[in-house]
Amino acid sequence: MSFPFPGSPHLTCAAAPEKLRAVNTNSLGRVFSAGFLSLALVGVALAGTTLHTTELGDNTYQIVCKATSAFTRDVEAMKAEAQAAAEQYCTVHGKQIKVISLTAQKPFFSTGYASATITFKAYNAGDPALTAPVAAPGTVAAPAAPPPPPPMTTTDLYNDLLKLDDLRKRGILTEEEFQAEKKKLLSHSQ
Repeated sequence: MSFPFPGSPHLTCAAAPEKLRAVNTNSLGRVFSAGFLSLALVGVALAGTTLHTTELGDNTYQIVCKATSAFTRDVEAMKAEAQAAAEQYCTVHGKQIKVISLTAQKPFFSTGYASATITFKAYNAGDPALTAPVAAPGTVAAPAAPPPPPPMTTTDLYNDLLKLDDLRKRGILTEEEFQAEKKKLLSHSQ
């Protein structure tokens, strides 16, 4: 069998075509295994994290610690790294930290990279907001309880009792319902 190369004489291969087709699959499997192992070791060597800081406004910041490869899977270490970065950020800027949330995501292997996110507020030392509870961004604080109604005047109480008695006499309220409503009215009058 000969293979022509431009500008050179024809080379001849003495091996028969049947022998050329015979490939040692054991050797091929070892080569692929070694290649995949090398790739995995390179991935582990390149494993690490990146930090990204975002200002959300109103003294609120967010730091995301994200893995740079699928081999970085320790989300607890990533949460600690994010916490340390937030504390360092506040220290550098002369502020005190108040953590709002600290979360982590660990997707299935090869479907995404693990990450940890810390959301925090940075306050000046002695700021009263450091001791006050903080609602997470995007949430609405529960409204304050309405103030109790003002005590009833004697005239209002008398008129309401007459109305209740009239409803009882007409059969709209039973004796038990009348007594329960009367008790409510009397408790508001004090």
